[in-house]
Amino acid sequence: MGDEACGLKITAAEGNQSNSDAFRMLVQGVLDYAIFLLDPNGTIQTWNEGAKRLKGYESSEIIGKHFSIFYQQEAIDRGWPAFELEQAVKEGRFEDQGWRIKKDGSRFWANVVITALWDQNGNLYGFGKVTRDLTERMNAQEALRESEQKLRELSLHLLRTQDQERKRIGRDLHDSLGQTLGVLKMQLDMAARCGDLQNALTDVRTCAKLVDDSIKEVRTISYLLYPPMLEEFGLKSAIAWYLEGFSERSNIETHVEVSPDFPRLSADVELALFRVLQESLTNVHRHSGSRTAQIKLFTQDYRPVLEICDQGKGLPARQRESKTQMAGAHGVGLRGMKERMLQIGGSFEVVSSPGGTVVKASV
Repeated sequence: MGDEACGLKITAAEGNQSNSDAFRMLVQGVLDYAIFLLDPNGTIQTWNEGAKRLKGYESSEIIGKHFSIFYQQEAIDRGWPAFELEQAVKEGRFEDQGWRIKKDGSRFWANVVITALWDQNGNLYGFGKVTRDLTERMNAQEALRESEQKLRELSLHLLRTQDQERKRIGRDLHDSLGQTLGVLKMQLDMAARCGDLQNALTDVRTCAKLVDDSIKEVRTISYLLYPPMLEEFGLKSAIAWYLEGFSERSNIETHVEVSPDFPRLSADVELALFRVLQESLTNVHRHSGSRTAQIKLFTQDYRPVLEICDQGKGLPARQRESKTQMAGAHGVGLRGMKERMLQIGGSFEVVSSPGGTVVKASV
């Protein structure tokens, strides 16, 4: 124990043996920090309980070994342990954070402070080394960074989804309401130029019909954005209303099965399931080639379940092979549906084959 006592005596006691012993006992009993001495070459001279607890070595196993035993091979190959000692001699101390190795081979994220120790004649006596385990803090910071990254990705996705929805609304307004209003203007112009009262009356009647169609189209678009029926009468009624209009617009035959005892759900849950229905049927119409779609609404193990099936060509092969099935033309819709269900504590599943696709959402 001569070297150990001497090292601690130099740094803590200024020649007072009793103070040196007390300080040595204090260091030895510290559990949250690995505190030990190195000789000028980096050989381990002392070992406290905190070092044993953190790194897994008994003092008999580690004293006499070079401290580079705690470093990854990559750091050893580039001479990092020797560099740390050189910097401690040059600057008086050196502080670093990085991966270190325990006895069992596992890694931990360490904060390391190495202090050069000098004797009374100014000769290098060795080094004091203090190591803290910051793995939990580092993991928490990494988790925070990942959460921030996911939040940025989600925000970007929401913006893209919003832009796509605006694009869809703009296209619907242009293709349906815009054309109707265009024809209406032509009819009014013809009525204004017509000298025949009977022909003018016919034109006015045609205009009235076009106005009725426009009102109906505007009402349909506004209801699709947020159907009042969903809030007033619930998901079952809203689905029946939506399927009637969807079949008329798409010429896709729909069949719906709803459990008689299916309950009213919270507003957030009903809206999320309704959006899944909308997006799924939009994909059926645009991508599947199926002429039919089957919708089921039921409870399973006390969980409300919405299921949409088609008999189309299914997702592209690369998407069926992907675990996430979130890429390509279908990807934005699928990703949006999955994120919407996750936000309310639900689940979202897509099973697809060349014979059709099944979308299943439950809460």
